[in-house]
Parts: sequence; structure tokens; C-alpha cells
Amino acid sequence: MSRTVTITAVQLPNAATGKSNAEIREQNFSAAEHWLNRAGEQQADIACLGETFNTLGLNLTRENIPVEIENAIATTCERLGPIAQKHEMYIIAPIAGLVKNIPQNIALVFDRSGKQIGQYSKVHCIENEKALGIVPGDDWPVFTLDFGKVGIQICHDNSFPESARCLTLNGAEIIFWPHVMGGWGGEFMDVLSKAPAIHNGIYHVPVCFGCEYGHAWRPGMLIGRSSIIAPDGIILTDAGRYVGLATTTVDLNQPRIAADFTRSGDHPWRPDMLADRRPDMYTPILKSNKIMMWLKFLKEL
Repeated sequence: MSRTVTITAVQLPNAATGKSNAEIREQNFSAAEHWLNRAGEQQADIACLGETFNTLGLNLTRENIPVEIENAIATTCERLGPIAQKHEMYIIAPIAGLVKNIPQNIALVFDRSGKQIGQYSKVHCIENEKALGIVPGDDWPVFTLDFGKVGIQICHDNSFPESARCLTLNGAEIIFWPHVMGGWGGEFMDVLSKAPAIHNGIYHVPVCFGCEYGHAWRPGMLIGRSSIIAPDGIILTDAGRYVGLATTTVDLNQPRIAADFTRSGDHPWRPDMLADRRPDMYTPILKSNKIMMWLKFLKEL
């Protein structure tokens, strides 16, 4: 029996033309609404926008960011919830918003009825975010939807292989990666996009921003290349450098099959990978963590 899902990566414009923060924010939301409706018309089951789409292009400072994002969650629910409901489509909306009055880089998850059912807060914030007062999250939630389980990692999270692995261990079958990475090296981005899929036996969905047609893409701009990548690393669809959609349908009941990988014959790769792990050997990862102190304390009891 198949378990199909149509996935869309929504590649919004990488620049707005507004003169004020309010104008730019409105353009960002209008673009999101337009392209999400296009995704719905393509009968997407789930669509994901790029990282902090609401503040892309805004002039933000540590002093003004609380005001600029104070209504972000409410506005996103008000404007995108009805689109999810109209098309009976899950939506992942990454924004900068206030969570209990604390600035965070978060991704809101809407169900097919337009209700916000959860959110993920970026764990690995970059230095520029910290300078703005953005506070990192501290967990790896996985969302159980009607077709399967999805997780989210945001931008710098993917600099750390542990991010996608934690989501996989929590049950994720599809991991969305909204980001604002620039395109300085094709090989670098190619590996960074494919590695989580290959290492974890999951579908990986990078989502970035693209050029407007009529303008050339140049190294250093946001990379674009929003795509859906299969568990064997094959790019199933790619939005390229320009604004638009990357949409494809996958069957979550068709895992990556490996030939003679850790045993003879053809077998699903993911269960073998998870079974062959040696977590007891990974303690160096925790050396700078308080967990190591507790482990030492417990051994001395």
C-alpha cells in the first residue's frame, strides 16, 4: 500500500522593493500568499516557505526588533491559515516572532484546516541573530501529520549533522530545511543539501529564495535551488535560481533499498542504519555539555 504525499518547496523573491519596513513586510506576505495559493492549485499536501520570510529585507536592530515582530505570529496565522484551509494543505511558515515576549527564529506549522498545530524554534542561531537578541530553541519536535512525520531544521542547524539525526531519531520521515544560505560554492551546497537525506534515510527539503526573472543570479546571492531530495541523495525536483515552486509526489512506503550494504541481499537501509548505531561510543559529542558532568557523577556513586 502506498503512502503518497505531494511536497512543495516555495521559493519566494530574494529582495523586496519597499522603502520602509512596513512596505517590505507587506510585500513578503503578499508574495507568500500568492505562491502558497499556486502550491495549493497544484494540490500540494504540504508547502514550506523560506527562513524568516516575514522579515527578509527589513532593517532590523536589537532595539527595533521587538516592535517589528511583535505581531508576527498573529499576522501569519491570520493571513496563511485561511490558505491552508482553502486548499486543505499543511503549511510550514518560518518567521521571526516573539515567543512569550522573547525574539526567536521559528517555524509555524498549520494543518489542513488552517489551525496552527505547533512550532519549532531554531536551535543553532548565528552570531548576527544573537546580536539582535534572538534566543535559540532547545528541542527537536516532530509533527505527526495524516501522511507521516515531519521535522524542521532552520539554516545554521544543518551545519551540525546532529540536527537531522535528532529529528530522525524522533521519527521524522521528511525534514524541511528553510534557510538563507548564499551561493559561494556549488559543491559545498550540493553536499550540505544531500547529506541529511543520505545519512538518515529521509526526504530532505531545502527551501531558499530566488531571483526575479530578468535579473542574473551571481555568486554571493541567496542560493535558490529549493528542492526535494530523496533518501538516496537524488534531487527529485529543483526550483533553480528563480522565484517559483519545486513540487513532487513521493511514496513514504518506498524507502531507500540498499544492496548488500550491511548484510546480504536487498534491504531497507534506514532500519539497518538505526540498528547498527553505537550511541555508547558517541560521548565525545557531549564533552562540553553538562550531561557529561552528570555521567561522571553517576559513575562515582
